[in-house]
Amino acid sequence: METTNARWSVAYLTLSIDGTPDDERREAIDKIVRNQGGKTIWREHPAVGRSYALLELPDGYDAEAIRSASGGVAYETAVIAVAVSPAVPQALPSLLEALSGPGRPAGILACRGLRGGVILEWDPTVSSVELVLGLVDVELRRFASGRTTELLSPLPPASVAKIAAQGLQAPQIAPDRVLELLIDDA
Repeated sequence: METTNARWSVAYLTLSIDGTPDDERREAIDKIVRNQGGKTIWREHPAVGRSYALLELPDGYDAEAIRSASGGVAYETAVIAVAVSPAVPQALPSLLEALSGPGRPAGILACRGLRGGVILEWDPTVSSVELVLGLVDVELRRFASGRTTELLSPLPPASVAKIAAQGLQAPQIAPDRVLELLIDDA
């Protein structure tokens, strides 16, 4: 995903890494990103065995150098990753099948089993939050199950504003009206 702010065009890349990278690996990734004029936001989740990094980079970045250093999956967009745990464990096989099978939404990039749940990674520009979580809820309803959902990946502020606007049905929530984003651009 690429966006433009008042000063430059920004490209986002999301790293999905198995486990928790050690300090040396993290520093190698951070150094490559800094040398390309970018910045990194990390989120590590030892309990689910996965780590994510959102990279904000200028146009023309070297994705291959970043991929090589990360040792994980590099999505050339800002990806939403969540851990979903059904309240009824019997719902898990159906949930995995619906989200990883051939009928899954086009934006789902990965669906990984997790003890007591699943980790979903998807491109929100292809499949909306409402669509993906709506599908989760449809599958869980068959088992009269609720869910616990935890956001795993860091997201760009503009994506957070868009999701909030949709979820709250408040179209006035837009990046050009969010104080934190305006201060960052000042």
